[in-house]
Amino acid sequence: MFRKRFLKILVPLAMVALLIGYAMPAFSAVDLNPKLASGEYVQKVDTFEVIFDATESMNEIYKGGSKLNQEKALVTLFNDTIPNLKLTSAARAFGDFTMFGGATSKSLFAPTAYNKSLLPQAIAPFTRGKGFSPLDAGLEGATADLQSQTGRMAVIAFSDGADMQKFQPVAAAQRMKKAYGDRVCIYTVVLGDKAAMWNFGDKAEGMNIMKQVADAGECGIVVTGDSISSPEGMAAFVEKVFLDKDSDRDGVGDSVDKCPDTPQGCPVDKDGCPLDSDGDGVIDCLDKCPDTPKGVAVDKDGCPPVEEKRPEPAAAVEPKAEAPVMMTLHILFASDKYNIEPKYDSEIQKVADYMKANPDVTAVVAGHTDSTHSNAYNKKLSQNRANAVKTALVEKYGIDASRIEAVGYGEDKPIATNKTKAGRQKNRRVVVMFN
Repeated sequence: MFRKRFLKILVPLAMVALLIGYAMPAFSAVDLNPKLASGEYVQKVDTFEVIFDATESMNEIYKGGSKLNQEKALVTLFNDTIPNLKLTSAARAFGDFTMFGGATSKSLFAPTAYNKSLLPQAIAPFTRGKGFSPLDAGLEGATADLQSQTGRMAVIAFSDGADMQKFQPVAAAQRMKKAYGDRVCIYTVVLGDKAAMWNFGDKAEGMNIMKQVADAGECGIVVTGDSISSPEGMAAFVEKVFLDKDSDRDGVGDSVDKCPDTPQGCPVDKDGCPLDSDGDGVIDCLDKCPDTPKGVAVDKDGCPPVEEKRPEPAAAVEPKAEAPVMMTLHILFASDKYNIEPKYDSEIQKVADYMKANPDVTAVVAGHTDSTHSNAYNKKLSQNRANAVKTALVEKYGIDASRIEAVGYGEDKPIATNKTKAGRQKNRRVVVMFN
């Protein structure tokens, strides 16, 4: 209260100084766009809101001007330093904006597509502060402003932290964090001479309160206005708010990258981890066999291991007339496939007709492959081919499943050489033997 009465005495004397205004040297903002273009940094924020202190304490003299003018100069430099990002922005002020007095906050502009003219235009009308400092109302208002936003958000509050004894800004910041969780970070900028924690009395109040507000957001920071009054200081602050270092340059910032050492050029998911489309444990950008069937063991290159070259088995001789009745089905399979194309239905029809005409006959359906893959893999593939024929006989032609046995011989019984394409095609076959 003493400080407020003292202000009333000082105000007439301060008017001349306030007309001079807080004078920051004319600086050109640091250009952060090259860092983005290099891939060294990525955007980490989709929406931001500035909270502006328009209260009576901002009329106090600071460095030849008012703290309000210091605030406006810093907000302008902040705005000029933001790089070319696709952002949504909003702004809100807190102070006394009512006809009969009262602490409150008001929206300067609702969330909208960001452009450089919005913030300067929004704060230009403020030439003098009024009322106590309801930063909690500003934070509550910002929480409501951001309800419709998706993605990650930053809230930046500019204030000297004074005259907040009867308000609860820290609790308001905690409610904002509870509402948006990891999606929101809170940054505070402490203005004037309240920015030194080592000062005594109420000079420490500003920094202490503003630090607690930033700490409530868990991922933001508190800075002093003086520390960001230079282009370099402001650039470092804007970088912390909007950008995230991307050490492996995969487009996912280090702070959220669960795989921070991804090889350069590898496509990644939203967590920054390399894709592995066939699920074989070898990432796509290193996988030389990207379509490996699920469950097949692979080597370091993502390919099924190549077994040591085995001597070509002698071609099997088809059974003679005295052997059990046999039919070779003229069904040709594509390499590594076991589905039967409709054009081969007539081949299966012949087997079905024979078995219907001879109801006591049973059949062994034998599947064969070429030697393209490992023996174990080929056994499984040939079994699938035999199963495909048996399934067709049962489901399409009504043959009792108990009369049919399906066997896969893999590459063990070739009828032609596996050294030529034509020979391998002949070896991919199905033979039916009747008993």
